[in-house]
Amino acid sequence: MEIGKRLKIARKTIGYTLKRAEQESGIGYTSISDFENGNREPSFSQLSKLADIYKRGITFFLADDIPAEAVPLWRDPPAIDEERKETEAKFRQLCEQYHRLELCTGQLRRASLPKADTIERESFDYLQACKLAEKVQRELLPGDVPSCSLKQILEEQFYVKIFHLNFPGSAISIFDGSFGPAILLNKESKLWRRNFDIAHELFHLLTWDIFRVNGGEGKPGAQEEKLANAFASRLLLPTDSVKDKIESAADSKGNIPLEALDEIAREFGVSLEALLWRMLCLYNTPRQKVAEYIKMAQKMRSIRPPRKSDEPDELPERYCSLAIRALRQGKLSLMQFKKYMNISYKEAEGYLTEDEEFGKEEISISVT
Repeated sequence: MEIGKRLKIARKTIGYTLKRAEQESGIGYTSISDFENGNREPSFSQLSKLADIYKRGITFFLADDIPAEAVPLWRDPPAIDEERKETEAKFRQLCEQYHRLELCTGQLRRASLPKADTIERESFDYLQACKLAEKVQRELLPGDVPSCSLKQILEEQFYVKIFHLNFPGSAISIFDGSFGPAILLNKESKLWRRNFDIAHELFHLLTWDIFRVNGGEGKPGAQEEKLANAFASRLLLPTDSVKDKIESAADSKGNIPLEALDEIAREFGVSLEALLWRMLCLYNTPRQKVAEYIKMAQKMRSIRPPRKSDEPDELPERYCSLAIRALRQGKLSLMQFKKYMNISYKEAEGYLTEDEEFGKEEISISVT
């Protein structure tokens, strides 16, 4: 495919008009139009500028073949199409940069996530979603509180790429043939919301081949979203552990204060509303009753202290470690490192002026 056609694809994918591309790149409107129509080719510096604003690697425009790209899957997508496209472009750029760091440092790792028992979309129901959650609990998550280890295990054992950005929406997932599984979370979301979003998006990654036909269908159906919520609830609130906590806090008549339930929800890293909906299944609580409890819980928020919530780093720890390694091995220039790490050139230089040999010092251990 010609460079001009790829430039047009990249511009339209990010949602830019020719005028917006001119404003962002400083390259004239007529020139960009000429490039896209094949009337003339851009210089390398012009191509690099356009690649940057379109959030594409230069290889996208120069490679012989471009593989088909999976469509990102949104939770709570923005109403404005341009915001959605820009967020998707930034997310994909981060994933592709992470993948390039893995390749250039020789650290490409892939691990198979657990599979659902059924591969039939039509027969995938709530029972299948709960069985899949139980399977993930058994195979992936040690301990009684899955939210404590879920993100770390996905990143470190299954090499899922997890980023945090400020964007209009709560979460996005994608399973791409080139860089693998990835999740984008809203940096401004509270910790309990991010916990649930990770579990929710994990369902989509685990069932990607079941619900995503040929990598398409970027918008999940209502039933699929309900299944993802059921999976997340079951995964983060294990039956035995949750029932044990609830019944230990209840009085002899089986009554438990909302404040006590809120403490249990905090312990499991979920919202009180999520715990109340989980009780619908655990104790056959009528749906109408749960809705009443949730209204009471919303009123209680004004008198309960707010939850403490950390502010997550935008970039994964492994991503940063690989970038530093690539820089010090001479496989990443300072300008590339600056871009990958989203820091100033001066800050990037600091990673080279440190004592680079210090990390190579050896220590002795007693081997028996």
